[in-house]
Amino acid sequence: LKAHLAREYRGPGENWPAMIDDGDSTSRKSSRISDLMIPLVRLRSNTDEWIECATMRREAPRLDEGELERRLGLAELTLLGIGACIGAGIFVLTGVEAKLAGPSVALAFLVAAASSIFSGFCYAELSSRLPISGSAYLYVYVVFGQLPALIVVSNQLLDYHLGFATISRSLISYVANALEGFGIPVHPCVAGCRPFESMPWLSLSLGAPFVIMMITTIVMSGSKTNATVNAVMTLMKLGIIVMVIAIGSQMVDTAKWEPFFLHGAGATMQAAATLNYAYIGYDVIANAAEEASNPQRDIPRAIIGAVLVCACFYLLMCLVLCGMQTIDEIDSAAPVSGAFVQRGMMGVAAAIDVGSVLGMFTGGIAGVYGQSRTYFALARDRMAPEALKSTPLSALWCGGLAAILAMFLDVAQLASFLNIGVLLAYSGVAASVLLINACSSKSEGQILELVVVLTALVAKGDCIWWALPGLSLVTLVSLICFESVVRSYACGPPSTFRCPCIPFTPLVALSVNVYLAAKLSWHAWVRLLVVSLVVTFGHRLAVYMDWLDVHEHKVEVCQTIRGTAEKSGTNPGLCRKTEPPGVPSPCCEKDC
Repeated sequence: LKAHLAREYRGPGENWPAMIDDGDSTSRKSSRISDLMIPLVRLRSNTDEWIECATMRREAPRLDEGELERRLGLAELTLLGIGACIGAGIFVLTGVEAKLAGPSVALAFLVAAASSIFSGFCYAELSSRLPISGSAYLYVYVVFGQLPALIVVSNQLLDYHLGFATISRSLISYVANALEGFGIPVHPCVAGCRPFESMPWLSLSLGAPFVIMMITTIVMSGSKTNATVNAVMTLMKLGIIVMVIAIGSQMVDTAKWEPFFLHGAGATMQAAATLNYAYIGYDVIANAAEEASNPQRDIPRAIIGAVLVCACFYLLMCLVLCGMQTIDEIDSAAPVSGAFVQRGMMGVAAAIDVGSVLGMFTGGIAGVYGQSRTYFALARDRMAPEALKSTPLSALWCGGLAAILAMFLDVAQLASFLNIGVLLAYSGVAASVLLINACSSKSEGQILELVVVLTALVAKGDCIWWALPGLSLVTLVSLICFESVVRSYACGPPSTFRCPCIPFTPLVALSVNVYLAAKLSWHAWVRLLVVSLVVTFGHRLAVYMDWLDVHEHKVEVCQTIRGTAEKSGTNPGLCRKTEPPGVPSPCCEKDC
C-alpha cells in the first residue's frame, strides 16, 4: 500500500511532510490526494521514513555559519554541567524546599537524580545523533513537528529565565551577607525588600540586575572564555562543598532529622519536582553540542558524569545542613552560610559566602549560555528575530529578561512557577527516543498516551478513588515490563551512542517526568496552559495569514545537514545519503 501511494500520490518535488504536516494549507496539497487519503498516509507511514522526512523540515547550520567553533572537550563539557547543577541546587533551592519537605529533601534530591539519569540517557542519544544547537527544541521538531517544538521551547525558555532570576536573587543575598560579615553595611533593598505593604507580591532587588549583567558579559565574550571561567569557579565550588561537609559533619545532630517526612511523602515528591531543575546541567551540555570537538563521544559521557557527581554532593550536603539546624532555623535565601552563623562561626560563614558567590556564577553562566544557544537555533530557523543569530546579542537578550524578573519578584514566587517547562521538554525527548528506535509505529502513540494517563492517575488518582493510584501503578509497571519483553525497539538509525535498555529507559523517564509534573503547584500548570495556548494561537494565525511557511526549509536542507555532518565528522543517522533502488528520496532531487 505504501509503495502504491508513493507511486501514485507523490509527484516530483513533493515530500511526505507536505502531505501530513498539520500546518500545511489546502492550496499546497496535491490535487490528486483527497481528504480521505491524508489520514491513511498518516497511519501507514513507518517511523524511520517519518523521522527522515520530518528532519528535512528544519534547517541545519550552513557551512558558512562559523561563529560556533568546535573547541570544547570532555572536561570542559562535564564541568559546564556540574557548574550548572550545583549552582542551582545547593546554594538556591536547598533551603526553600527544606521548608516544604523537611529532612526528606535529601530523598527528594535522589528522586530528582533518578529521573534525570533516565532522561540524561535520552538526551545523550539524541545529542550524539544531532550534534547541533537547539537541544529539546531540535529533537522535538525532528520527531513531532514545528508547533509541538515551539510549545516545548517557549515553556522551557520561560523556566530558564525564571531560574536565572532565582539564582541572581540568591546570589545577591549571599553578597550582602558576606559584606555584612566583614562589617560593611548594606541597604536592605540591595538584596530584597518589600517597599509597599499593599503589594506583598512585589519584592524589590536593586542588586540582582547588576549581577545578571556581569554574568551576561562573560557569556557574550565567547564559549572558550565561558569554559575557562566556569572551570575555575566550579573547582572552587567543589572545594567549598567538601569543606562544608567536612566541618558540618562534626556538628550534625541526627535527632534533627526527625520527623524525616515533615509534611508527608506528597510534599517530598512535590519538592522533587522542583529540585529536578537542579540537574538541568545535562540540557546545557546538549546545547553545547555544536561547539564540542567530538560531540558523539564526549556529550554522552559528560551528561552521565555530571548527573552522577552532582547527585552524590547533593545528598551529603542536604543531610549535613538538616542535621546542623532545625527546619525553622534554615535561612531559605542563604542556607549554607546561615547554618554556620547560628553556630557563631562568623568567619567561616563569611568565607563560605564569598566562595559561594564565586561558585554560583557558574550556574548563571550555564543558564545564560543554554538560553542564548536555544535562541540562536530559533533565529537560525527563522522562529526568532534574525539579530539573535548573533550569540552575544542573544545572551544580552536573555540577561535583560532575567534582570526584569529578578528585580521585582522574590525567590519563593519564582520557584512556584519553575520546572513545568523543563519537565515537558524531558518528556518530549524521552518520547522521541522511543519513536526513533521503534520497529512498529502503529501503536506507539497510543502506548505513550496510556503511559501518561496511568502516571497521572498514580500521582493524582486519590482525588477520585483511594485505591486508584495503586491500581494504576500496577498497570503501569505491567505495561512497561510487557513493552520491554515483547516489543522490538532495535530499528532506529545507527548511532555511536544508544540509550540503554530501550524501551525501559525512555518509558521510565517519561513516567517519572509526568509524575513530577503532576506534583507541581497549580501555578505551574496554569502557566503551562496559558503559554501553550498563546503559542498555538500565534502559530495558527501566522500560518493562516501566510506569515509563516512551514515548508520553507525544504530547499538545500539535505546539503546543509550533510555538510554539517562532514564538517563535524559526525553522522546524525536521520538522513539517508543514498536511497535503495526504486525508493523515492525524502529530499527533492532539485533541492539536493
